[in-house]
Amino acid sequence: MNRTASSCLSIFAGGVLTVLAQPQAPSTDANSFEEVPELKASEILKPEYLKGSHYTVRENVATGSGVNQFVIDSDFGVFDADGDAMLVRREKEIYAIADLTEVSRTDQFKDSLANASKGTFNAAKKIVTDPGETLSNVPKGISKFMNKASNSIKNIGKKKEDDGQQDSSAEKMTGVAKSKRKIAVSMGIDPYSTNSVLQKQLEDVAWASWAGGFAFSAATFPISGPVGAGLTVTNVSDSLNKAVAEKPPTDLKAMNRENLRKIGASGPDTERLLNNTAFTLTDETALALNLKTLDGVASRGAFVRAAAEKSDTESDALFCVQTSALMGQIHTSGHPLAHIVMMEGLPVCVAKDGTLIIALQWDYAAWTARAAAFIDEVQKMANEPGHNKHILVVISGQMSPRFKQELQSRGIATQDRMNPGPLQ
Repeated sequence: MNRTASSCLSIFAGGVLTVLAQPQAPSTDANSFEEVPELKASEILKPEYLKGSHYTVRENVATGSGVNQFVIDSDFGVFDADGDAMLVRREKEIYAIADLTEVSRTDQFKDSLANASKGTFNAAKKIVTDPGETLSNVPKGISKFMNKASNSIKNIGKKKEDDGQQDSSAEKMTGVAKSKRKIAVSMGIDPYSTNSVLQKQLEDVAWASWAGGFAFSAATFPISGPVGAGLTVTNVSDSLNKAVAEKPPTDLKAMNRENLRKIGASGPDTERLLNNTAFTLTDETALALNLKTLDGVASRGAFVRAAAEKSDTESDALFCVQTSALMGQIHTSGHPLAHIVMMEGLPVCVAKDGTLIIALQWDYAAWTARAAAFIDEVQKMANEPGHNKHILVVISGQMSPRFKQELQSRGIATQDRMNPGPLQ
């Protein structure tokens, strides 16, 4: 396999899923496989995720990469969301922006901001990094794998080296960064988000809170909308929320380094991941904690290496985080895992009883020539010594009826909608 083809088989942001969703070379009867469909948002999303008080999701949803690709029209701009999990993240941020905007209109906030402007640290505020000034329209998620230009993305800034990633000296001096982290986590949003509109609102409220005495509380100003107040919905939610809220970036990164090394990641792979700007610091922490829950599972370092090398965008990173969370769910719910094997860029889990388990953050799985070829390879592996010939395919989203039928006809167990998120 050449380098380009191998790269296209990366697992992240649907990289492998893109290939699995695309036709293979015409050596097989094309009628043996199905065309990937364009879905309708109104038919696949729960009503609260289709339309909210501040946004509407456009009707047409492409699935050609195996990742549902949404476009959100909101009161604060147009947002692309590559994947079900990203849709939930962006909608949560839209509600947070709206809520923080309302907070900034209160007399209490205005008085606190006036008090802050009189403080001795007001000058320092001017040099605090403002991600709102770093807007850029860049290819995100699966768009780079599809060999076509991506749609413009408004109001999302690609972070600079320390956009939301590190406390500047001014923030350390004033405590604004600590206030911003606590406010964000209390609202269930990522304080290190690349959403520049959100960052501006967070910074203003954090400044009024720390320097002006503004008493912000999520109990007083709860986040609205269909999503809860956790950064994630995995079994590491509590520890993730606590770590992100309480630890400054340097301490959080040190914790992540320690956890990654303990699970078997090499020094170079660990540093490559920690310095990969596709991951927000929160995503980096979530990935490390998710992999830590795979206690006793060998070869987790191979997954870290792939995540570090192949992730280029926020959508790539989110794919890694969600896939690692899915593996953790399986490991702790009746299918204890022994080790992980990377096959064509995809993680294949080997359970202690010898069952092969393919667990993926995959929004829509269709039966394509590529998917069939991959399943053939997995079946060959299942027949090797040390395996019990059983295969289980688990995905977060939806399998097409044809995909599920083809796997079941081969004696492969299936489980879709493991983490349906916004899907009906």
